[in-house]
Amino acid sequence: MRKTMEQIVLEGQVAKCRSIEELYVLWELMQQMEEDPFGNTCYPELDQRNFHVDGIADPEHYDGTLYILKETNMRKMIQKGETMPVASDIRADFLSGKSPSGRVEYLDYLTSMQKILWEEKHPGEECRLPGKKLREKAAVLYINKRGGKGAADEISMDYGQYYIEFIKKQIRLLNPKTVVCCGEDLFRLIVMEVFQNKKQKKNREIYMKWKDLVRGDVFFADRDYRPVKETKKDEAEVRVVRMWNPSYRVNNGQYVSLEEYLKEFKRRLSGKKEKME
Repeated sequence: MRKTMEQIVLEGQVAKCRSIEELYVLWELMQQMEEDPFGNTCYPELDQRNFHVDGIADPEHYDGTLYILKETNMRKMIQKGETMPVASDIRADFLSGKSPSGRVEYLDYLTSMQKILWEEKHPGEECRLPGKKLREKAAVLYINKRGGKGAADEISMDYGQYYIEFIKKQIRLLNPKTVVCCGEDLFRLIVMEVFQNKKQKKNREIYMKWKDLVRGDVFFADRDYRPVKETKKDEAEVRVVRMWNPSYRVNNGQYVSLEEYLKEFKRRLSGKKEKME
């Protein structure tokens, strides 16, 4: 999708943002200026002015863990005809477990991953913190700030490409140490666009520099967001974990259970090569 000159100028201001609040002001304005987003970066059932505020759940307890998902599911609101502009604070929803459209999806998965990460930092100790206390330590970022329907289509990823400069800046402002991408396509988008993991050939073809950098399911980077080889992962400041979307289905059409999902998450963190059948 093309961008107007006004949008290009606005996008150029992103690098100067010093806070999430500044970034969101530009982001909302950019959304409103977008020409004909419907079917491209916005579902026809939703107002293009929708904006979901996300980020650090509790600044006082944030430990540098960031979860990246595609979009908030607004299917129930669409069914009720509530398609007017919606401004919602996902940070509050993430902590409480409730949102205007009902219970926050996949909260059990995110909370349980938080428990695993806590125990990773405290070897030999069993985490007994309640769910809310665990989520206080995390941040959540939805790629599609307009929200969606939980559908298996490309609108959220198209939105992510269109607003990639905003997403890159938001991640840098959040300054995470561990990034969990809940989806293969999200992992590729973040590693390629945010962590400077691409080169340009003489014919100007852009390609990803996966070799020797992404082996297994964890990508490592330094504090300047430059790739670090897995052989030097102990020197890395940031790691990006490739995880399934919690709605992942296996060959028989069933959703992966929470238990199986967490078993796979532990495997990926450990760097073991075996994969679940």
